[in-house]
Amino acid sequence: MNHCNLLHLLMLLGCLCLGELSMGCTKSERLALVKFKAGLEDPHQLLSSWTGEDCCTWRGVNCDNETWHVVSLDLQYHHLYEGLSNGGKLSGELNPSLLALQHLNYLDLSSNNFKGTEIPSFIGSLSGLSYLNLSNAGFIGRIPPQLGNLTRLRHLDLNSFYNMYGLHVDDSLQWLSSLSSLQYLDMSGVNLAKVSSDWFHSVSMLPLLSVLILPNCQLHWLLPSSPLYLNLTNSLTSIDLSNNQINSTFPLWILNCSNLVHLDLWFNHFHGPIPEAIGNLKSLEVLQLGINDFVGPLPASIGDLCNLQTLDLSYNNMNGDAITLAGIFSGCAGANIGTLNLRSSNLSGELSGWLEMLSGITILDLGNNSLHGPIPASIGNLLNLQTLYLTYNGLNGTLPESIGQLSQLKVLEITGNSLTGVVSEAHFANLSSLESLSMSHNSLIVNISEDWVAPFHLSAIAFRSCQLGPGFPEWLRKQKDYYMLVLSNAGISGTLPDWFWGLSYSVTILDLSENQITGTIPAAVRFAKIGIINLRSNKFEGPLPPLPLDAIYVDLSDNSFSGDLVPIFSESISTLKLMYLSNNFLNGTLPASICKFHRLQVIDISSNSISGELPTCWDNLFALEAVNLENNSLTGEIPGSIGSLSLIQVLHLGSNNLSGEIPMQLSDCRILATLDLGGNKLSGKIPSWIGESLTLLRILRLRSNMFYGDIPEELINLASLQILDLAENNLSGVVPKSFGNFATMKPINEARQSILDGFRSQVLTSLGNYSRIGYTDSLSVVTKGRELEYSKTLQFVTSMDFSCNQLTGEIPEQLGNLHGLQNLNLSGNHLIGRIPDSVGGLKSLESFDLSRNELSGEIPPSISVLTSLSHLNLSYNNLSGRIPSGNQLQTLDDSSIYIGNDELCGPPLKVKCGVNETIALGEEGDDSDDPEMLWLYFGSAVGYVIGLWAVCVALLISEAWRNSFFRLVDYMHMKFTPSLSMKYSS
Repeated sequence: MNHCNLLHLLMLLGCLCLGELSMGCTKSERLALVKFKAGLEDPHQLLSSWTGEDCCTWRGVNCDNETWHVVSLDLQYHHLYEGLSNGGKLSGELNPSLLALQHLNYLDLSSNNFKGTEIPSFIGSLSGLSYLNLSNAGFIGRIPPQLGNLTRLRHLDLNSFYNMYGLHVDDSLQWLSSLSSLQYLDMSGVNLAKVSSDWFHSVSMLPLLSVLILPNCQLHWLLPSSPLYLNLTNSLTSIDLSNNQINSTFPLWILNCSNLVHLDLWFNHFHGPIPEAIGNLKSLEVLQLGINDFVGPLPASIGDLCNLQTLDLSYNNMNGDAITLAGIFSGCAGANIGTLNLRSSNLSGELSGWLEMLSGITILDLGNNSLHGPIPASIGNLLNLQTLYLTYNGLNGTLPESIGQLSQLKVLEITGNSLTGVVSEAHFANLSSLESLSMSHNSLIVNISEDWVAPFHLSAIAFRSCQLGPGFPEWLRKQKDYYMLVLSNAGISGTLPDWFWGLSYSVTILDLSENQITGTIPAAVRFAKIGIINLRSNKFEGPLPPLPLDAIYVDLSDNSFSGDLVPIFSESISTLKLMYLSNNFLNGTLPASICKFHRLQVIDISSNSISGELPTCWDNLFALEAVNLENNSLTGEIPGSIGSLSLIQVLHLGSNNLSGEIPMQLSDCRILATLDLGGNKLSGKIPSWIGESLTLLRILRLRSNMFYGDIPEELINLASLQILDLAENNLSGVVPKSFGNFATMKPINEARQSILDGFRSQVLTSLGNYSRIGYTDSLSVVTKGRELEYSKTLQFVTSMDFSCNQLTGEIPEQLGNLHGLQNLNLSGNHLIGRIPDSVGGLKSLESFDLSRNELSGEIPPSISVLTSLSHLNLSYNNLSGRIPSGNQLQTLDDSSIYIGNDELCGPPLKVKCGVNETIALGEEGDDSDDPEMLWLYFGSAVGYVIGLWAVCVALLISEAWRNSFFRLVDYMHMKFTPSLSMKYSS
């Protein structure tokens, strides 16, 4: 035995004698770990192996093979977890006993749940650490600057991306610059907003940094270019600054990162062009610049990035066309790129000429662009293609059968184009891997034989607005595992086959709307797992089916369902948010059991035969945002409990038999946008609190009730009001002059937001196009002499209707300030005086009705400048004088407009005006009755007489002038009289 081995043996024996070495790890380190465990909460016994003398055998503990000192503590939840149920993560407090592990160089506590505790500052004293991972471990609060003491640290992971409250840095990141050995830095989700101006300066002081990961850090600032960072750029291989708020041009210092492999600037505010020098980053494999403000053209040098595998330029304004793309992908990048995302990048041109160059492509997204022309047959050569999005372009022609050769294809989305022709089995011949198929919103005819057996098993099927009918597609019978089936507006008629209702438990979206499907819905549907069921606009009949217990969105409107509402509301469904049952033949009452649906946001049972009184338990429906019960037979008073609906934005109770007064509790509905109580038997005065409390109202419809008294001037406080309908009541008093100041009725052609500004219900974010389903408000407006229904364009309608009341006084001149008003109806009142000349200011007016009043005087000429006017009614007043003409009035030649005004004359009436009547306006707005024009005519006549007299005097005085003048007359007479001219020439 040599001296070295002997010395080593003696040292080990000495340690044994001193009791420091016992079956592996040292006693002091074992006791430190025991104390550390005591501070933890371990409900699922993840550390159950931490018993016995040898801590080196404990789960997550690693020791040096020679010294037996603990060098690694790996307590990451996923490493400890071995088949235990979720929720058993470590929590509690971190005991500073870890400081006794003086040889510890690796510490991983990631993916646990320390329940909002702060990162203890003592970790900064573990000076031997080279690896520290505290990511997604439930820590919150300030990151201790003591971490800057870990000068040996090479790997630091503080990822807080999935933590709601997360970590933050106050004031400065200066401590980071002390980590001179750091190679890997991940601070995802850490709030760096307060250090936004100096964060990169601190990072730039890390000469060995290779990986920089800072997404979702609320960063705003980034220096576009500086030589200060040249040392940093030499080592960087990966940069991730995605999902921040950085407002900058492309950072030119990145172009010096010659070893850069991964660059992610996704979802920021980078703007300007992408520099052509991007092609110098020859090692680049991933380039993600999507969702920024970059502008084109696409850099041609991208084609020189031979190692590029992922390119994302989506949601920018790149202005690429087929020629540009062909130039880029003819380079080596075209053959190697696997993922290409150019969605919403303002691309134009055709697919042919460059698409076939992407020979190695696996994921291709060209959705939401302006591509046109056919899908080339060469697409069948992209044999590695797995995902294809060509949605919402202008592609036309037929779908090439060669697409059926893409055996690796999993997702095929061609929704929203102008494709035509027949889709047959050949298009799906070898698509054995296909999982998601969407051909919606095209003009395709799907012609597949009933006995065809599909080579695929789809999870998502969408053929909206394609022609699949008239029979239900039989080939779907063997598609058992889909979660989404959308066959709306597909020309399907008749009853559904019996096998259809044997729906798989995987179905979450079922949309068969806008077909001609008949029959009943079996009660067994309640056992399905459907979250979204849309059967709107069919011919289903019979009683309402019991709802699936997982239903979120239910639309059974525009069918022929009958019976009462009991099957729907018999069992509380905790998930239900939106329910549409309008336009059926439902009867019975609205049961109080509706109040058990606590998550309900929208309820629409309009246009049925529901009777009885409204339930009084509305205070249980705290999530309601829209209620539509109009066009039923409801009776009784409006319950005051409706006022407890603090989130309600739309309330339609019109066209029922409701009585009593408007309950004052409605004043608590502070964000109400639509209040429609028209067509009932409501009485009392219109409450002034409507204008004082419901200040966000955009629609107030109280027509056809029994309200009396004055119109409250407080309504002028409704700054967003665009439709005010108080017609057919018993209102008296005058039209308030202040109503000429309604803010929303003043602007012309203002682009208003929808009635429900941003009102959308988040249903299931994983359900593709159904992730945002909201309520579209609609309203009947009496305009242009008839009742019109507005829905999608309701936000653009402005109307004021006070017709058929007992209003007196004059029409306020201030109404002429409502330049954006489209419909004004004051008919059927007792208004007196003249029509104010200010009506010429109603520049957007389309319908104007002042009939059946006591107005007098002339029709103001300014009415002729209303160029949008298409309906005018001034009948049955006491108007007199000549009817103005010109401009838009020339098209309104119906004499019934003016009937009942015996003193009116002129077209289109047959009564002619007398000599003394006012001269009519010319087509170009002739103002011949203007005093200045009369003086002009008088001056012209006087000038003519004086000029003629001057010529006569001159001829009398001068004989030479007389002789010349008469010779000229003789010559002109012979010149233009043929017989005399011939005689003279002979």
